[in-house]
Amino acid sequence: MSYLHLPSLTMGDIATGTMSIWFRFSQDSVGKAAAYRSPRVHPNAPDVLDYTIPLVTFGRQVIAHVYDSAPRTWTQEAGDGTLSHSSSQVVSWGDAPCPPSYIGLLCRQGESPHLVMYFQTDTRATVQGLVSQEKEVHWEPVGGDQWQMYRTLEDVSYIRVGEPESFLIQPVFEVELDQWHHLLVSFDFTGSVDVVGTDTNPASEEELRSITIKRFCRLWFAFDDENRKGKDNVGDGSGRGWVPQHENGIITENAESAVRTYTTVTDEFTINEGAETPEYHWATSQLPMQGGPMGLPASAQFVETISHCEMAEFQFFGGLVLDTESVGDRRKFVDENGKPVPPKKTEEMLGRQPDILLHGSSNWKKGKNTGTTGFTENDKGETVANPAGQFTPVALIKKYKPEPALDKGTA
Repeated sequence: MSYLHLPSLTMGDIATGTMSIWFRFSQDSVGKAAAYRSPRVHPNAPDVLDYTIPLVTFGRQVIAHVYDSAPRTWTQEAGDGTLSHSSSQVVSWGDAPCPPSYIGLLCRQGESPHLVMYFQTDTRATVQGLVSQEKEVHWEPVGGDQWQMYRTLEDVSYIRVGEPESFLIQPVFEVELDQWHHLLVSFDFTGSVDVVGTDTNPASEEELRSITIKRFCRLWFAFDDENRKGKDNVGDGSGRGWVPQHENGIITENAESAVRTYTTVTDEFTINEGAETPEYHWATSQLPMQGGPMGLPASAQFVETISHCEMAEFQFFGGLVLDTESVGDRRKFVDENGKPVPPKKTEEMLGRQPDILLHGSSNWKKGKNTGTTGFTENDKGETVANPAGQFTPVALIKKYKPEPALDKGTA
């Protein structure tokens, strides 16, 4: 398949940014993606672009540490027999790659295709009280032939931070095929994420999240010039990721474990060693961009995931945050008739150029990046093309019609 590949991004690591993408997919691409699963180095390793048609992948490779389970058996001579008990113990397995940061279309079999946005950081969280396992087991006689089992539990929450933190957004609405779409997404990961478990039984999902989620990050996005927000469009249908305190609030994937882990009252036969209150703390982290590859629709490492798609324009602004609820901000990219705003006009309204810009059929065919990372200044003070900021086209990239536009005019 054809694609554009940039082996080493020259833009720095970022905790805030904005992307604008025009695209469309066909049914044949969806069928291919629905059958794709990445090679498995271990059953517990992270999924890498499974069932996904990527639009863009970016960032340095991030590695997760994978944990497995192994059986352990405790035995004790008791009277005329032997008492035994078995349970699973967490054991270290090894390292495995995380997915890159990406935006694409998720195409699971039996489901309508929908948008997926994934932002991979290289920072782990500090956690406690999320996972425990048996450290020691013994039996004591309680009269006659009866024996009571006593056990000691240890906190093994570190398995929750074997994988560096990530933000996953899977909107619930269906993406129509064979028509143009526009995505404007803006993120701010400069805040921390803090979750503290509860020993109450909240009456609703919203109450649970209100009690446990203390701090969060933010993400805004508009799809086809319609602002999207909150649990109905940012969750994956099961309520993951969203926060009730702010319509654009978002938490990391592992933070969900703390949201849903309750502090339980220990019975008289169990001793908990270490922390009992579930807590999750993640400090602000930049996305690992500098020196990592970028691919449209995917970099060379993920060429097996590439399916046929059409892209008309791609803009990436590092360090820029927009509120997609603002019609004025959306009009910087999509006009009132549902057509793309020329990048020069966008630049004038924003007062800056994008770091990466692919615009115009000839530039797409050549992989010519006309954003700021695509140019440099020579020793004469002249602005010239920067070879390190240009994409390499792989295979044939064709010009096509019709020009991008949303099916309906927008207000």
